[in-house]
Amino acid sequence: MNKWVFNVRLSRNIKHIQYLNIRFYSDSAAVRVRFAPSPTGQLHLGGFRTALYNYLFAKSRGGKYILRIEDTDRTRVVDGAVEQLQEDLKWLGIEFDEGPSNNGPYGPYIQSERLENYQRRTQQLLSSGHAYKCYCTEKRLELLRRDALRTRTIPRYDNKCRSLDDEDLSHNEGKKYCIRFKLNQSDGFFNDLVYGRTARNVAAVEGDPVILKSDGFPTYHLANVVDDHDMKITHVLRGVEWQPSTSKHILLYRAFGWNPPNFAHLPLLINKDGTKLSKRQNDITINAYRENGIYPEALLNFVISCGGGFVQNKETNNVYIKPLSELISKFDISLINSNSCQVPLDKLGYFNQAQLKIELNTDLGRKRTTGELKNILKNTFSNDKSVELDLSENHLNKILKWSINRITNINELIHENYKFIWLKPSESAIKSMDYDIDIVIKLKHHLINIDDFTIDNLGTVLKEFSKSNNIVYSNLMKMLRNIISGLKQGPGVSEIMVILGKEEVIARLNKACVKG
Repeated sequence: MNKWVFNVRLSRNIKHIQYLNIRFYSDSAAVRVRFAPSPTGQLHLGGFRTALYNYLFAKSRGGKYILRIEDTDRTRVVDGAVEQLQEDLKWLGIEFDEGPSNNGPYGPYIQSERLENYQRRTQQLLSSGHAYKCYCTEKRLELLRRDALRTRTIPRYDNKCRSLDDEDLSHNEGKKYCIRFKLNQSDGFFNDLVYGRTARNVAAVEGDPVILKSDGFPTYHLANVVDDHDMKITHVLRGVEWQPSTSKHILLYRAFGWNPPNFAHLPLLINKDGTKLSKRQNDITINAYRENGIYPEALLNFVISCGGGFVQNKETNNVYIKPLSELISKFDISLINSNSCQVPLDKLGYFNQAQLKIELNTDLGRKRTTGELKNILKNTFSNDKSVELDLSENHLNKILKWSINRITNINELIHENYKFIWLKPSESAIKSMDYDIDIVIKLKHHLINIDDFTIDNLGTVLKEFSKSNNIVYSNLMKMLRNIISGLKQGPGVSEIMVILGKEEVIARLNKACVKG
């Protein structure tokens, strides 16, 4: 396997200059990436961004895409989260070459099923002198944290157990312990594919980290390094919040004598007000978008519009929907933004509207959309016995065509302002209304002869009708609104008539003509 070789300077002290050959996997190697979420809740927009960019990178290089579940923090695991995660990703069109559901040559792909491997690797570090047993109690660690707060310094472990001698170890025999990794004074250099040359002397700012907890479960630092090596991961794409830890991981790779993968850190996602996009925002979960009528294609294109990775279209005011195959072919990791990415959540609707137009322009998409709308209407109005629904395909297509520039997703068609479309007053409801049946009959015959069924013309026609029949215009509008919609308020009566269409308006008036 081809590798890049860097001579890395480990010390600036001229008398003790050290160099170490660090070999990173080269771009000519068979690309293998992984998406490694924790099953602690639902997949949200930030996690999806990471999953998507890993997928785009792997597939643009003809590589393999792996799903690995990092569930070693057992206190935070949520039942059903793994199944929901895979369902969400499948809905988005992201499929894995290897993972919990389809296995592969480097499984198992769930970390809690790999504990024996982590313990074996930890013993390897203990034997080579790169790790040690730490017997410090939680009480002592808490005192260290409090002391740091009192002196206004960064809390860090003081590496007390690193220097325990044989006598000290014998006194601690039988006590509970964890395993810590020995950090050394090194810049932990690596070339970030998004941020460029990056280095951090972690030993200067941190104490030795825990790599194996007292319960036998590994921490993130050990587990992800061991798994990435064993699963032959060539590139790690993850959020920039993990960048400070990467130098620490480089040191772990070095201690094992392994070649690190290449690293690319994705910029922070922020709200329009500058605050961090948080998984605690329940309305940004993939499942919430799905239930609210957002198309997967809209989400894909919305996310890439925020984070880069593509040549930007100069016509920034227009929204374009590109299929996943095109996103793969045009993805360029060097074009990912290195600055924090503002996520204009209010713009997602424009992407969804663009995809809705695409759906309605094809026979299959139109049929699928009318089917979805029919189910929404049945679920919404099935218990309302006072209305009759027109669920014919012809009527639904007509409404979708009218609404295409007014809505961003079909769920909006059941909102209060659009209920008149579906609320066809029942005979009992009409009988309970107070109106002059003779006026209704006259109006029906008058409208039958109107060819220009537009808002402007209907406004003129209805005003002339009220005047010639000595009816107060506002009273006529109230009566007409009740008869044709069953609603007391909403859009203008002329607009309601245009939306329903001449044939439907006449049919609803005709029902009112047989009152009695």
